[in-house]
Amino acid sequence: MAKCPNVKCKCPTCECGDGCTCGLSMEVVCDPCLDFKAAQGGVGLPKGGTTPAPTPTTDGQGLRPKHRVLIDSRFPAQQQQWLEERANVVVLAELADTPEARSEVEAILWYGHGAIHGDLLDTFPNLKVVSNFGTGYEFIDAVAAAERGIPVGHTPGCLSDSVADFGMALLLASARDLVGGANRAASSTFARINADDLGKQVSGSTLGIVGMGSIGIEVARRAAGFRMKILYHNRSRRSVEDEAALGGARFCGELTELLAESDFVMVVVPATPATAGLMGAPQFAAMKSDAHLINIARGVVVDQDALVAALTAGEIGAAALDVTVPEPLPRDHPLVATAGTPLDGRVLITPHQGSATAETRLMMMKMAFDNLEAGVNPAKPRLPWTVAEAESLFSKGCPIGSNHWSGRDPKQ
Repeated sequence: MAKCPNVKCKCPTCECGDGCTCGLSMEVVCDPCLDFKAAQGGVGLPKGGTTPAPTPTTDGQGLRPKHRVLIDSRFPAQQQQWLEERANVVVLAELADTPEARSEVEAILWYGHGAIHGDLLDTFPNLKVVSNFGTGYEFIDAVAAAERGIPVGHTPGCLSDSVADFGMALLLASARDLVGGANRAASSTFARINADDLGKQVSGSTLGIVGMGSIGIEVARRAAGFRMKILYHNRSRRSVEDEAALGGARFCGELTELLAESDFVMVVVPATPATAGLMGAPQFAAMKSDAHLINIARGVVVDQDALVAALTAGEIGAAALDVTVPEPLPRDHPLVATAGTPLDGRVLITPHQGSATAETRLMMMKMAFDNLEAGVNPAKPRLPWTVAEAESLFSKGCPIGSNHWSGRDPKQ
């Protein structure tokens, strides 16, 4: 086939009249080639290489310029560049406060955890879809969106590995006082290890997982490598086969049963009205006095005042938190200002970075963009990853639906 006559098009083996068949992932592709590639679902090879690229979660090359995507804040550089190559992007703070500017917005891509409520949705009369950059979406009023016929998507599944990795990292760091040891070793007065600076054994201990969803399962798989005994509490019991595959994990129908036996308790539940304050004073009282709490779920799941009281009273040993309320905590909060208090050296807080790997965040962006593309494109009438509340839109004939629209594994 002849080279594309469009001099800016870097698709080298195509003819605009016939469409692109080269399958290469180029920086600039003209519209006729673009349309053909999108229709065929071609994903191509990495620039300059011969090894097939991992199957991306977005099979098109982007939204047409008329589709304006509103974001609440800028993404990390790699994800921001990827998005801007494919869409007409505007940051909320930079959007002109005029009816004309608001009417141009057809899609919202939400990065932070600011509230999306009905009043905000109503300010964009041509809004077609809301896509959340992440799995948890408790800050989005999905019911209000459903009432307005606006589908809401999120990015489940793709971050399970990275969050589980981080959960185990927090557990290990808390158990062995990794941060405290590093700080002591870096001190100008450090001479040698204090014989009394002893950690808590991880290998062979008992881990209680509160919430055995996709992340909880990945945590259990990692814990099995440490020969940990796995207990779990979930809304429903996993199959016998699942439990066997996780090293003989044992289901605890009552949370207190799990808490009483666990050396480490990791919380991995979504934020819902039912899980708010799930870990409070009665639960801390049921834990072992030297047990460590690890929270990689949401801050609202833990009653932080009760946690401070439990740590102060010695009801539990330590806490490692990747999530808090608010984020970040005030600098004078008892969980932060621990120096000289009973909590000193017993609290580890990280800045909600469980999914923060370059690979996971790019996959999240591609999945979120899949949802955007489906929401604004009549040829793709279903969101690939829709939230539960949006299912009610089915009965109204709205363009939302199953997790199988694309046929792609989000981990690929």
